[in-house]
Amino acid sequence: MSSNLLRLARRAVLIGALGMLLIPLVATTSVAADWKGKDVAIEGIRTIQNPAEPIHEPFTATLDELWRLGGDTDVEEEFFGVILGITNDDEGNIFLLDLQLAEIKIFSSDGEYINTIGREGEGPGEFRFPISMFFLPSGNVGVIQAFPGKIITLTPEGDPSGDLPLPPVEGGGNRMLMGGQMGGDNLVLACRLNTLEEGQFTQTCFIAKVDEEGNEAARYHSEDRVLDFANVVIDESVHETYEQGRWTVGPDGRVYAALTNDQYRIHVWKPDGSLDYVIEREYEPMERDQEFIDQRKALYENRLQQQGLQNPTIKIGQNHRCIESISPRDDGTLWVLSSHGMREKPDDAMAMFDVFDPEGRFAYQVTLPGESDPENDGYFFVEDRVYVVTDLISAILSATGGGGSELEDEEEPEPMSVICYKMDGTQLALK
Repeated sequence: MSSNLLRLARRAVLIGALGMLLIPLVATTSVAADWKGKDVAIEGIRTIQNPAEPIHEPFTATLDELWRLGGDTDVEEEFFGVILGITNDDEGNIFLLDLQLAEIKIFSSDGEYINTIGREGEGPGEFRFPISMFFLPSGNVGVIQAFPGKIITLTPEGDPSGDLPLPPVEGGGNRMLMGGQMGGDNLVLACRLNTLEEGQFTQTCFIAKVDEEGNEAARYHSEDRVLDFANVVIDESVHETYEQGRWTVGPDGRVYAALTNDQYRIHVWKPDGSLDYVIEREYEPMERDQEFIDQRKALYENRLQQQGLQNPTIKIGQNHRCIESISPRDDGTLWVLSSHGMREKPDDAMAMFDVFDPEGRFAYQVTLPGESDPENDGYFFVEDRVYVVTDLISAILSATGGGGSELEDEEEPEPMSVICYKMDGTQLALK
């Protein structure tokens, strides 16, 4: 089955290129004095156990809208299919990765169109089904193609600059890439190796570091998923482990991942692959309503039917997953979007984030103002800017054929818009 497409179709905030949104910090000594949690070793692993409440009072950030593109417009350069990635270069130009159109549109920091690079195909500098992108130390752009998994690179002007080498696939299987990010000099990929033997389909899924020669230099986490064609069982909690936004790479190359749905727990690895510590927070899971559960099940059923798998057993959790996305920033803080922060926000807000200090202590809850639909829109954070991609999830469903019996009555998605906000300068604390 294509779990990557199911990952894309889920109704939740889709966050890619989630970066360095800056807020004022208090001194570490002050935080330590007021913190009510515990820093303990559990089975030899350093575990930061946080209480339910943060150290400091919550606050609402101030966002100023700078520009918006797309929507109901006749400007050809502002037509978007499915925007899955947003990042910027050293000059502040904005790069928008489009899954459906298989291209990257470039705009200035003021929202003026500059160029379009990349295109659909299998030739040099071409790709199909691009799911993420990042800048390499050379200044070139790396584009992750899901299947067959490879990394295509382009110059910022759009000239092909070759494919990055990847570890060989042994045993006659094939590789799918579920995402990739660069943090410092650390290139990290989420991979899935597929093998078929004696009626069983095995997926070996893992997050790993790849060096310049294409060798696997470190493996952070790995798990096997076995699909028996005589008795197909799909567990939602298992097949969502490596969703983009649920794992990420920090500016210093550390890797962060939320590996379970039913716990507020984040694993943190050093770049060399060794587990550094685990962050936990007291948290009450948020119950799903039956309509949401039915929609989730319909999405899985429809995708499996497209893959020729009939009458599967599909296990859908009764609760929303505790952690929707995680984002480290360059000052060492970690921004976490929980199910409550996503769905129980004020009506005039995008979402509410939990912010952890560099020691993993729960310091703040920060609300980002703005009218949006967190179940359908996408949010991308790059430095001091917040980008809202409207109707993203509906667009993904439409582009990938992700509907089903429970979703057939949904309306066609509105033309996609990209809205750029800037954090108020008085709230920035540059390191």
